[in-house]
Amino acid sequence: MLLYNWKKIFETAEGNSFAVFLIFRMIVTASVPGNKYDRIYKYSNTNFTGESFLVHPDVLLYNAYKYEYSEIAQYLALASMRPYGDYLATGKTTLDSILCTVAPELFEENRLLTTEDNEIHFLYEEVPQEKIH
Repeated sequence: MLLYNWKKIFETAEGNSFAVFLIFRMIVTASVPGNKYDRIYKYSNTNFTGESFLVHPDVLLYNAYKYEYSEIAQYLALASMRPYGDYLATGKTTLDSILCTVAPELFEENRLLTTEDNEIHFLYEEVPQEKIH
């Protein structure tokens, strides 16, 4: 499980989806920059811990090569809208459409997200345990 602060990631990355991905990868893999010229160097001293969560960030990172950086950034942004308390209480990994502050047209082309029964589903959050290992 990964707890992250989407607002801080987005602001630090200045809205750049590639920078969002670099920060996400750095957090998930606990990467340390090799030197001051490393692309993650400027992000390495920032604490990105927050109340947004991903249950399987490693699976998303492992499959990231299949998707655009913008799709991954949208995935992280929408996942940040999910109430962590709901997950702790019920294990719910979907986002109610009513809680989504973004127009559905903006992410309808995203291959990582699906909408069904007024719920937004996250492709790699609902991975069965046998497919993780």
